[in-house]
Amino acid sequence: MNHIENLFIFKGLADDQIKDITKSFDSPIESKKNDIIYSADNFPFAIGYILEGSAVAVTNNKNNVHMRSFEKGACFGAAAIFGGNEIYVSTITAKSDAKILFISEKKLKSIFLKYPQASINYIEFLSDKVRFLNKKLSVISCSNAEDTVLKYLLSVCDSDNNAKIPKSMTLLAKTLG
Repeated sequence: MNHIENLFIFKGLADDQIKDITKSFDSPIESKKNDIIYSADNFPFAIGYILEGSAVAVTNNKNNVHMRSFEKGACFGAAAIFGGNEIYVSTITAKSDAKILFISEKKLKSIFLKYPQASINYIEFLSDKVRFLNKKLSVISCSNAEDTVLKYLLSVCDSDNNAKIPKSMTLLAKTLG
């Protein structure tokens, strides 16, 4: 099913366990380029897994700051379920035509009860997200502009110390706050 076995919750599960889980999944949803997938008031309480295409997340404020791009194999919405909050923190839009598998909170609960390793994988995934956000917070809490820019560049550089930054100074300024 489009490399669904690479979804983070399946790490360490046997092939027959993954088959058992995926046979009960709903059919993927197809989104056209520029369709809104999630928004502040339209959130299906499910994680989304991109099977084909891509999407982009922007902040739900007047600046619409680019937060993250999601390509094939990426997952979004994991931190927003299980908390009872009715509002999603960003707007996710299809960057291209996309096919997305949604796994509901109810379905995840049943997976976690039957396969405890999947719940451990989910906790590890969320812990990685918390660490990522802590790095971002350390950037925006710097005392001066030079420190803020330096910490931002360090947080987005790859293993070769190359950093991908927004295309304009205005966008960079919005990103840095």
